Amino acid sequence: MIDIWKMEEGLDDASAKAEASRCLSCKNPRCEVGCPASLRIRDFIKEIKNDNLTAANAIINSCSSLPNICSIVCPHERQCIGHCILNAKSMPINCGGLERYVVGHVSTLYEKNLNSDLKVAVIGSGPAGIACAKELAKNGVSVTIYEKSNYFGGLLTTGIPSYRLSYQEVEKLLRELSDLGVEIIYDTNLKESDILKLKEDYNAVFIGTGLANVKKLGIPNENIAGVYDALDFLRDVNLNIKLGIGNLPKINGKTIVIGAGNVAMDAARCAKRLGSDVTICYRRSRQEAPATKHEIALTEAEGIELKFLNNPVEIIGKDKVEGIKVEIMQLGEPDESGRRKPIGTKQFEIIRCDNIISAIGQSPDSNIYDKKELKNDYGYLVCDDNFKTNISGIYAGGDIVLGAKTVVEAMVCGRKVAELILKQ
Repeated sequence: MIDIWKMEEGLDDASAKAEASRCLSCKNPRCEVGCPASLRIRDFIKEIKNDNLTAANAIINSCSSLPNICSIVCPHERQCIGHCILNAKSMPINCGGLERYVVGHVSTLYEKNLNSDLKVAVIGSGPAGIACAKELAKNGVSVTIYEKSNYFGGLLTTGIPSYRLSYQEVEKLLRELSDLGVEIIYDTNLKESDILKLKEDYNAVFIGTGLANVKKLGIPNENIAGVYDALDFLRDVNLNIKLGIGNLPKINGKTIVIGAGNVAMDAARCAKRLGSDVTICYRRSRQEAPATKHEIALTEAEGIELKFLNNPVEIIGKDKVEGIKVEIMQLGEPDESGRRKPIGTKQFEIIRCDNIISAIGQSPDSNIYDKKELKNDYGYLVCDDNFKTNISGIYAGGDIVLGAKTVVEAMVCGRKVAELILKQ
């Protein structure tokens, strides 16, 4: 029986060697320009060709703190693979697949080595926090991670379904941090005043709490039964499938997912796996959809319909969802996002459904700010170009500063902050 929640296997030996052999070893590798982590892709692929996976692994780990994760979940078609010179004539090199092959075949061993007088507190155990803690601990710093939940990994655990990222990959990072002597304190929901007090006991504090909330739809009846926040929905699914915690959402009948980012695709595919008939509604066209073409293709391949130029204006139902009213849109000139702006046509349609999942973007957890010293008008943390907040010794990075970005971009923030702390 096929396990619908199982992650696909990576490249085998023969496939990896064949793929590596196609790499042209460009003098000026475009793939590396497309990688936010500046991964030395050409160099590690050369080592695969030389049958030296240990050297390839060392190269990868010199550039990335989460290679086993990024090699799987990065939007490679927009980054390394999308920049490969072979796109012009043939199939581009599967850079992410080769990275996953290397780190999956070579074990990187870490040992506790507290040879620094520095003590650093890291808030949040998501990609930014893990990267910052790992790089500091590798350099002998004493690190404590404060995590508000009772599980590790942030959205790596709760936001990415197991068929895209197994929990075993997240556990690998947890073991690495444990080997390095990083302490993790769970069930600790720190407010801003608590974080400011940490400065009394630590040389530096890094805030990497991510974006915990989904933006509101702002339409009538969005709080009735049957309307789900995509992050809450994915959390319940993933905690049950990955950790055996809680119950799976009872989502039957017809489900409408609002939005067309990767979160929307994940929510739609999970709802489909739970037995629902799923349709995605998005107010712009396919070309403007934030999700990668690959994720959209996988979603459609599972029988999920995508309705473009459909803008939800009202949820139908008194106590429970009965349907959704959408306005048919047309596209105008590009807006501040660079995408063509959807314009209403005053033509409406009612789609009958039993459930609605909102996935139109994410926002910070406003509960963290009780002193209002760190936030800006949008709820994001205020930082300069070096990720320093307006409070000396307190840094921040990842989505809480950048907005909703990728895992690799959050990881890069954590690494950069670690470098800054080590130099202070």
